[in-house]
Amino acid sequence: MNTPSIFASALPSERDMQLIRRKAARMRADHLRSLLGRLAAALTGRTDGANPHRLDGGRVAG
Repeated sequence: MNTPSIFASALPSERDMQLIRRKAARMRADHLRSLLGRLAAALTGRTDGANPHRLDGGRVAG
């Protein structure tokens, strides 16, 4: 009854969980910053840099 679980070693350590939480928080912050930047660009009428991931260097076609 006291045999260790075969899944015990697959679970992340507490340190790993802290690193995962920090990375997730950074990713959420980056995503929110990107959304706010795009919203500000749309509201101010700026088209340059509205979508930095476009293949044509961030310029909106049209």
